[in-house]
Amino acid sequence: MHHTHPARMGGTRIPLALILSALAALAAVLAGCSGDSPETPADASTPVASASAAASPDTTVEASPSASAPAASTTAAAAAMAFTDSTGTEVTLDGPPQRIISLSPGVTEILFAIGAGDRVVAADEASDYPEAALALEKLAYFEPDPEAALALDPDLVIMATNQEQQVQQFRDLGLPVFLAREPETLEGVVESVRLVGDITGRVPEAAALAGDMEQRIEMVTSAIEDIDEGPLVFFELDAGLYTAGPGTFIGGMLELLKARNVAEDAATDFPQLSSEAVIDRNPDVVLLADAEFGESLDTVAARPGWEAVAAVQQGRVYPVDPDLTNRPGPRIVEGLAAMARALYPDRFE
Repeated sequence: MHHTHPARMGGTRIPLALILSALAALAAVLAGCSGDSPETPADASTPVASASAAASPDTTVEASPSASAPAASTTAAAAAMAFTDSTGTEVTLDGPPQRIISLSPGVTEILFAIGAGDRVVAADEASDYPEAALALEKLAYFEPDPEAALALDPDLVIMATNQEQQVQQFRDLGLPVFLAREPETLEGVVESVRLVGDITGRVPEAAALAGDMEQRIEMVTSAIEDIDEGPLVFFELDAGLYTAGPGTFIGGMLELLKARNVAEDAATDFPQLSSEAVIDRNPDVVLLADAEFGESLDTVAARPGWEAVAAVQQGRVYPVDPDLTNRPGPRIVEGLAAMARALYPDRFE
C-alpha cells in the first residue's frame, strides 16, 4: 500500500512518482467500481508503502480444523482449506501450498520468517529481504505478467493492492490468486502474519512470530503510557513532500506513538503537501524516509523558509529506514522502535 520508499529493484528503486501515479490511478478505478472507499497501500517498502502487501485485517480464514492443527506445519497433504481474501472471494486450496508466487515484499518477508521461504518459487522485484529472496525469480511489481506466472506452475499467487486490477487476468488463466491488501494498522500487520501462517500450514511458527511482534509493540507503548500528547511530526516520503495520512499504517504508527501527524486532515492516504503548508504547521520532528537519497538535517534546513521550523531549529530531523517503517512485514516492529527513539529520546536509550 504499497505501500512509501522506492522499492529496490536489484540495485535500483522504483521512483516514487511512478508509484504514486499508479496508486492514484488504482484509487480512481476502484472508486468508480465500488461504493466503498478504495484501500490504498501503505507499504510499500517503496516510496509509498514499500511496494509491499500484507493481508488486510478484514481478510478472514475459513479453514478446516486440520489447517490450524500443529500437524499442518509439515508439508504433508492436508484436507481442503478455504480462505476469504480482501475482495471477499473464497480461495480454496487442496492443502498448504508448496509453490507460491509472492507479489508483495511484506508477504515475502512473512513467508521466510515463518519457515515457508523454501516454497516461494518467485517474488516481485521489490522483494529484497531476507537475502535468500534476492535469488528468487522475479516478476514485475507493477503489472506482473500472468503468462510468466503460469509458466512457474504455482499452486498459489499472493497479490498486493497495486495488482488488484490484474487479479482477474491471473484467475482467467486458472491461477489460484489470493489478494492481500495492505493493512492500515500495526494490529493488521500482526494479523497478516497469522493469516499467512494459516494459509501455509505454518500455524505455530506464525503464532510465535506474531506473539513476539505484539510483545515488542507493547514494550514501546508501555514506555510512553503516561504521555498524553506527543510531538507534531512530518513524515517525509520523498523530497517532493509526499507524506502518509492517518489512514495508512505509517499514520497508525504515529497515532500509536501518540504523535500528532502534520497530515492528520489529509483527504488522501499519501498527500503531497506544499512547502508552505509544512512550514505553517511547524512540526516538532521531521522523519526522513528519503534519507538514503541524500535528504538530511542540512538539506532540510537549506530549503527556503524551513530554517524557521521548530524541528530544524532544535535539530530534530531524523533519518528512518523505509524498509522498516514503510513495509508491512515482521520488521515493522523495528521501525516502530526507531520512530519511538526519535520522538522520545529520553524514554528510549
